[in-house]
Amino acid sequence: MFASLIRNNANVRHEALITASATTTWNELAGLTESSIAHLAALARRRVGLVLGPSATSLAALAALDHLACDVFLLDSRLRLDEARELAQDLRLRALIGLSVDSDPLALEFAREAPATSEGTVTILTSGSTGKPKAIRHTWESLLRPVRLATSAARPRWLLSYRPHLYAGVQVILQCFANQGCLAAPESDASPLAIAQFMRDSYVQFASATASYWRRLVLFAPATVLREVPLVQITLGGEVVDQQILEALRANFPQARLVHIYATTELGRCFAVSDGKAGFPISLFDHPTQEGTELRIEDGELLARSRNSMHSYDDYTGAAPSASADWFHTGDMVEIVGDRAFFVSRRSDIINVGGNKVHPIEVERVIRQVSGVSDVRVYGKRSSIAGELVACEIVADSRRDVEEVRNDIQLRCIGELAPFQRPRLIHFVSEISLERSGKTTRRRRP
Repeated sequence: MFASLIRNNANVRHEALITASATTTWNELAGLTESSIAHLAALARRRVGLVLGPSATSLAALAALDHLACDVFLLDSRLRLDEARELAQDLRLRALIGLSVDSDPLALEFAREAPATSEGTVTILTSGSTGKPKAIRHTWESLLRPVRLATSAARPRWLLSYRPHLYAGVQVILQCFANQGCLAAPESDASPLAIAQFMRDSYVQFASATASYWRRLVLFAPATVLREVPLVQITLGGEVVDQQILEALRANFPQARLVHIYATTELGRCFAVSDGKAGFPISLFDHPTQEGTELRIEDGELLARSRNSMHSYDDYTGAAPSASADWFHTGDMVEIVGDRAFFVSRRSDIINVGGNKVHPIEVERVIRQVSGVSDVRVYGKRSSIAGELVACEIVADSRRDVEEVRNDIQLRCIGELAPFQRPRLIHFVSEISLERSGKTTRRRRP
């Protein structure tokens, strides 16, 4: 299915992919795909790992593996060779390709290959922020089901902010290519200014990213450059979307439609909200969403079942099999306030302070209201007495004295938070670090 999106446009000379170093047209991408099909023909209907980067060669290899009905496993292009080899051996793959994304695919073959499905599946590894990655198997049909086809003949120009081997990255690629659009992929380590300039110069119209990615962009890129980006739609996903980031995006991109999407690698896309408000209406619990997803809450955790869900976990992932009809425990904690449901935490992010549960996002919400706080990250720090303490990192407005900001944070937290919720450690940093997935890191600190 992915291969046909490219091969059917072999005569089109419009741009298909823009990177910081090259521009590739549709007909050039189709030519690379045909070359890859010939080069990889011996791997037809086998289990193959693809180190997938944001390059024409990488996307052509993915299309070739689809055409050859391979069970393809998507790996991060930033993996070291030894890490990629270890994953390939653990997953019992036949071969590992794409180790050099700017040249012909380089293949490593392995002897302990597991049987393939012969159905041409796509397996996506979780980002692994909470432990060993799980290998989540989708079909091309389930990946393409959420894609929206444009009603106009315009060729949309999409920003690829997510790593292409992740579910969100695959969705952006499919949404763009299904509409014969142009994918604009900045360097993964580009500065906010460089990203904003790249978006402007590539005429990006649609951009999907985590709330942390957007927050970093509006915080550090000049507003004058941001307002020159011809955005039509902004999509947020992968993290809690608060009202503050929605208002910041509306101020910087007043012409753009704001959408936040709830999706997981296992469930696929579940629902979208476009009313400009944080959270989602509780009416979504009353009947299946537009995506065909059913929702319920159990012990504060969101449960869901979706028609866009995965086929299964891979047999060698170490995860238990799951039927698509079962209720899936998302790990996302929610609370109802009036007619709105709000995400308050990942279950794995909850900080245990002497037996009291602290949701980092609730503490961040209070701290973000303090004048002079540009960004914040709350996390748990191990404590021999309380088990964990609440700690936070603060990006302060350069126009304010940090000690004054610290004092204001402490006063605000005393007024609005219980004693066990209040940060015991406040560190000032120049920037909040992000995971490879683009999310704010929640890893515990010793």
